[in-house]
Amino acid sequence: MADSAFNISDALGRLMNNKKLYQKLLDKFGAGYGDYEDKVVAAFEADNFEEALHLSHTMKGLAGNLGATSLQEASLALEQIAKGGAKTPEFGDALEKFKAELRRVLKEVADGVDLG
Repeated sequence: MADSAFNISDALGRLMNNKKLYQKLLDKFGAGYGDYEDKVVAAFEADNFEEALHLSHTMKGLAGNLGATSLQEASLALEQIAKGGAKTPEFGDALEKFKAELRRVLKEVADGVDLG
């Protein structure tokens, strides 16, 4: 799939090409992170930058491990804003990109990632 949310070869490289483990991680992500967007939005809306930092940092790592590079980059952008302790002019666009990428990743997981 050319427009996949995942760099599958990169992720499988980290997992020593263990497709069964990768699928298990994808399934766990799909089952456990459906409400993550709401948590991130709530943290920023409450100006709880410590929680926003924790959530965005966690998602950055998860996305990186799964090979979801666009979600990883979007999470990094939110992490940097949260570290600053204030919503910057870029915040709105950064949050929208994060939400779109998270939705794309979750949809692809739900639809089934083609591991080849």
